[in-house]
Amino acid sequence: MRNTVIRLLPALLAMLLVAGDAYAESQNEHPPRPVKLIALEASGSALKRQFPARVEATTRSNLSFRMAGELLELNVSPGQRVTEGTLIARIDDRNVRSELDSARSRLELARATHERMRYTLERGAISQARFDESEAELRAARATFEQAEEQLGNTQLRAPYDGVIAQVPVDNRQIVQVQETVAVIQQPGQLDVVFHLPQQIVQQIPRNDEVTPFETAMAFEVRFGNSEKPYLAQLASYTTQASAQSLAYEVTLRLPQPDDITLLDGMSATVRLDLGQLLPASERLVWRLPPDAIGYLGENSEQAVVWRFQAPDRLEAVPVEVGRLTSKGLEVSGELAANDRVVAAGAHRVSADMRVTPWEKEQGL
Repeated sequence: MRNTVIRLLPALLAMLLVAGDAYAESQNEHPPRPVKLIALEASGSALKRQFPARVEATTRSNLSFRMAGELLELNVSPGQRVTEGTLIARIDDRNVRSELDSARSRLELARATHERMRYTLERGAISQARFDESEAELRAARATFEQAEEQLGNTQLRAPYDGVIAQVPVDNRQIVQVQETVAVIQQPGQLDVVFHLPQQIVQQIPRNDEVTPFETAMAFEVRFGNSEKPYLAQLASYTTQASAQSLAYEVTLRLPQPDDITLLDGMSATVRLDLGQLLPASERLVWRLPPDAIGYLGENSEQAVVWRFQAPDRLEAVPVEVGRLTSKGLEVSGELAANDRVVAAGAHRVSADMRVTPWEKEQGL
């Protein structure tokens, strides 16, 4: 028994030494170091904006008379559907009808005189010059009659196409002036949504000689009123010169009339636009970080890195290219993705073999 204990003694001593070293190592290991982390947000994400807009009919006409007069007949009201040729309104036509009757009488007289002159010319009783005069008088009388007929037609206002009456800004029996809007008609089927982009935003969008920035956006999201349901609209047109008053550029979108909502001219809308999609692809993956988030590999290395947090307690060095310094931080690009968490401060004091833990701000601080 004694010999067995003596033989096992060296092995027991070795085990005790190993356990002692492990205990000493565990006692000397540093606890995880708190680091401040920031979640990445691409510059394109920061350019998601929304703009107030208004609905306009794609085909819209202001109907008015070509002559002044008292409104005797007003046959439509807002929201009413009409077909092409429907009588919208009529003004007092008594004077015009009187002029038409006079023009008709002069035309009949000129026609009769011309026929009599023809008969007389054939018998040589009048000269060719006198016959030509009667022919000119006939043409003048016919022109006066046609003009009077046109004037009579101008006393009636008819729908130029099938549509919906959007507005009727006048009342019956009032005096309307030339070109004064009597009714507004719009053609259903398609709608325009008009909004304005401020000058300071347009200035940040690079231009291309072949394709304009606005044309690179395939679709725009539009919401109407208080609804959160998005409708896709396509670019129809935009101005290339800013308004002198607002310094903004007008953009017009077009979409089909939705089946599940009634939209009329003048209703409010909201355009949600990802301006980042108007930027070149190389500029969409630019990240803006605090300067203290940039570190370097090695003491004299020129390779800039950011430290990406890897759960549960490690960091990974990600090489990046450093760009310009902006009011929102340094622009960097590299193999990073949205929502990556990187060290936001003290990047030069951390390393890959260091254990870390996200720093949480204490309550009340």
